[in-house]
Amino acid sequence: MHTYPTTKMDPARVAATRYAPHTTRQSPAVKFITEDAEVIRLLAQADRIAGSAATVLITGESGTGKEVLAQRLHDHSSRCGAPLVRLNCAALAEGVLESELFGHEKGAFTGAVRQRPGRFEQANGGTLFLDEIGAADLRVQLRLLRVLQEREFERVGGTETLRVDVRVIAATNVDLRQEVAKGTFREDLFYRLNVVPLALPPLRRRKGDIRLLVEHFMRRVASRSGCAVHEIDAGALDLLRAYPWPGNVRQLENAVERMVLLAGGAVLRRADVPEEILYAEEDEPEEEAQGFKEARNAFERRFLCAALHRHRGVISQVAEAVGLSRKSLYAKLEHLDIDYQCYRFRS
Repeated sequence: MHTYPTTKMDPARVAATRYAPHTTRQSPAVKFITEDAEVIRLLAQADRIAGSAATVLITGESGTGKEVLAQRLHDHSSRCGAPLVRLNCAALAEGVLESELFGHEKGAFTGAVRQRPGRFEQANGGTLFLDEIGAADLRVQLRLLRVLQEREFERVGGTETLRVDVRVIAATNVDLRQEVAKGTFREDLFYRLNVVPLALPPLRRRKGDIRLLVEHFMRRVASRSGCAVHEIDAGALDLLRAYPWPGNVRQLENAVERMVLLAGGAVLRRADVPEEILYAEEDEPEEEAQGFKEARNAFERRFLCAALHRHRGVISQVAEAVGLSRKSLYAKLEHLDIDYQCYRFRS
């Protein structure tokens, strides 16, 4: 058995960072912007367990900030000087995830021209963040269970047992209990992952944070792009607050970026709000108040926006779901003035 050395941290440094409040030490690019009591309580819980080696399962809809919370847990832990390695389990083709996690030996499969370490080896002494863990197949789930139980594994095609010291943080936007009931997720692995559950609320339940988030994104985009936008008026802000934000904070960030870049002046106004938000805010028009063409366009806009949300803006998937060719779908989106890019939010 080969054992990788662990990373030791200065105890004084650990004590100084372990219990940082929600407004303190963060990586420069990732921070929670919030005044919401529920989120602040969640962050306090995260800070209390950050210094432990406990496995954490972060749940929440896409775009709520699961990766940001994983970064916070790592930053406030004794492992903060070692790597935080990320892997999106749903982003890999079938059969690739096992090799990505555990590595492989030369000749293990076609194309394996050299030995390659996996994410567990790369994260030794640090933290491994497994996003969309529900996408892992049952074979990979069994191997993950062994690592969590015994902290050891073999590379694909290998016989040498490797032992590592890795803290696992998993995240999902699906209900794993339902997946267990359906037989697509191992019950024993669920309980191994769910040692400390942290559930991030959707943006529609923290509407009081929208102003803070809009101002933060507005300043950042204006600074990066050199735009002179520095304010949003009450009317535009009210529209953003009224919208349900199915893509959560990531979708709001994309919308604000578009508004700033296309703004007609230094202040964001109702005219700058993306059309899909305006249409969602408006009441359904009465049938006699519009013609057939307008009614059809309104229906198609709602229908396609819903499909874009379900498939996260992936055009090939949306086209297959709605029964259009990609070319026809692009033309329809252009005709209806729908920006599919804003639906490409992450977890």
